[in-house]
Amino acid sequence: MLVTASVVRGCIVSGAPQQTANLPFGRIDFGTHPAVGAASITALAGGGGLQARIECTPGTQASISANAGLHAQGTQRRLSNNAGQFIPYALALAGAATAPLPPNTVVDLPLGATATALPIVGTASLPGSGLAAGLYTDTVQVTLTW
Repeated sequence: MLVTASVVRGCIVSGAPQQTANLPFGRIDFGTHPAVGAASITALAGGGGLQARIECTPGTQASISANAGLHAQGTQRRLSNNAGQFIPYALALAGAATAPLPPNTVVDLPLGATATALPIVGTASLPGSGLAAGLYTDTVQVTLTW
């Protein structure tokens, strides 16, 4: 009797059961800052346990791309207060060597053999003056391929 099994390469993105789209990849929260603060602020994507996790079979190469967001000017991603004011920011893959994640560019995603939260880091640049008080936001669509 011959008994066999075949395992194919692939990945799984886990969120809510049966969810295949609009998975929560987390949130990048740059925190609260004074309107006159000039600074470069870095924050890692997190989600308080609500962040989707990615797991691939060993040897599978995964890739990621992220669009420019809702308020981009050219390739510059921007947070908006929805009243015409913006804070520029950039995204990168976090890790031993931080790799830029330009808008709409496919980049290799280094993953281990265990489920991993999306390793994205953001850097916002506060201008130091001229910003109105309020909440500045953006939404970026992330696409994973393997």
